[in-house]
Amino acid sequence: MKDGRDEADDVRGDGRDGARGDGRDGARGEGRDGAGGGDRDPRAQGRRRDPLLPWLREAVPVAIMVVAYFLLPLHLLGAERPELSWTLFVLALGAVTLLLLREIRAVLMDVPHARPGVTIPLLMIASLLVFSAAYSSIARQSGEFHGLRTRVDALYFTVATVATVGYGDITAQGQTARILVMGQITYGFIFLTAAATALSRRLRRALGERQTPDGRRHGRGRRGRRHGDRRRGGGTGPGGGRPDGGAGRGTGRA
Repeated sequence: MKDGRDEADDVRGDGRDGARGDGRDGARGEGRDGAGGGDRDPRAQGRRRDPLLPWLREAVPVAIMVVAYFLLPLHLLGAERPELSWTLFVLALGAVTLLLLREIRAVLMDVPHARPGVTIPLLMIASLLVFSAAYSSIARQSGEFHGLRTRVDALYFTVATVATVGYGDITAQGQTARILVMGQITYGFIFLTAAATALSRRLRRALGERQTPDGRRHGRGRRGRRHGDRRRGGGTGPGGGRPDGGAGRGTGRA
């Protein structure tokens, strides 16, 4: 009987050693093959060579909006055409607001294939440019603004207003200018704050769900480490077999 048990234990030990050896060799071989294939892939090399390419793509819409802001014929608006000026302002700001609300909803509902991390900053910049264009048009009327003469001044005043920083060099003196400033402050408190909150929530979620190249998440929890220890050593005790320090199932038998 003892001889039979010893033979069975030998068979089990050989099977375990063979499985471990095959698994290690296979993992090493696959890792080497994968590394070699990645080095031979020209597309992977291109992605590694151009880390700034995605950022450049996102900077193009911002540059287009800024250039359009400085090239638009805002001198045709203002006091000469007040109905057209207010209509264009409401339509532009309404379109930006609707798109902004859609992106906020995409973050809250966790819509797949959405890119709020790119779209929300662009829409926030677009809203600032809309208010800046309105300030530049209103400033053409006498008595509305003090110190606002150029489009750079209007953009500077818009950023200072949304940042709640008042230097006193540019002030709204007319009734129309003050109503517009109060509208921007209210818009910033409601929509821009909600957009910034949704954007930070998306970033925290993306950092929490960051994965390794093999598809596993970073940092296994305590439970995962315990399971890994049990699989490798057969238990969590100091002897590697059972919690009481004993050896494995077959090694404790005579």
